[in-house]
Amino acid sequence: MFSRRWIINYILIVLIILFTYVGNRFDVETGYQKQPGITELKSTEIDTVEFKTADASLLLRHDGNAWNVESPIRWPANNINIERLLDIVNSQTESRLDAAEIDLATLGLDFPRAMLRLNDTRVLFGATNNIGERRYTMIDSTVFLLPDIHLPFISQGLTDIVDRRLIPRNLSPTALKLPQLEIGRNAAGNWESTKGDEFTPQQIARLAENWQSLEAPRVKAFDTGNTPRQKIQVLFENGARLEFFLMSIDPEIVIANPQIDLQYHFNADLYYQLIDLRRDENSA
Repeated sequence: MFSRRWIINYILIVLIILFTYVGNRFDVETGYQKQPGITELKSTEIDTVEFKTADASLLLRHDGNAWNVESPIRWPANNINIERLLDIVNSQTESRLDAAEIDLATLGLDFPRAMLRLNDTRVLFGATNNIGERRYTMIDSTVFLLPDIHLPFISQGLTDIVDRRLIPRNLSPTALKLPQLEIGRNAAGNWESTKGDEFTPQQIARLAENWQSLEAPRVKAFDTGNTPRQKIQVLFENGARLEFFLMSIDPEIVIANPQIDLQYHFNADLYYQLIDLRRDENSA
């Protein structure tokens, strides 16, 4: 038993020496080998994004600070989600084919499921293959096989692209008219109740801030078939105003913005952070 163990050890030592020699003699590279990228684009260089599906067409531009939807509405975009989408330019794969050598129809690329344009580069999305949930994707005359993580996101359309906050951060509201409460900025620029309710300045300012900071867990297309419960108005220092509809407060708070045909869904326990203040709360 002892001699057999030694024989195995000798064999292992010989194999290690042999593999080391082969690696040095033929310059064999070990470890992870970076695969070629699908484009030479850098996400930081992209300032225009457009995508089209059978159901929707969206155009976005970067203004130097943030992404904005330009069509079909003009509204701030969800920057985090856009950055996720732009990560496609960092995709790496060895699965690539010359489009001239294959039948694009068999890959679903004769009539693509969607088109994504990043500056002047067009990315076409075809069918998925049967193994590994990967999708045929074409850029110029090359077809790649990539993980199917980008088309499902694109297919969600505007509701996954738009900013999830009720009031864009780049706007300066001066008054908020809620069903049970009206607040506005005084001459010093501080928020206060316009009806003399006994709330602390901190409570009032916090509610106003929530309209520009709380993100809705879900955004959906405005369901015009439902009747609004009440109207909410937001006034701005440039004289503009936004009108919202309070659609529901239970089992969730639903606030619709009819100007952009979207509605925001919040948890019901945020009622006293978005719609009203507690009358029995006397501290900030």
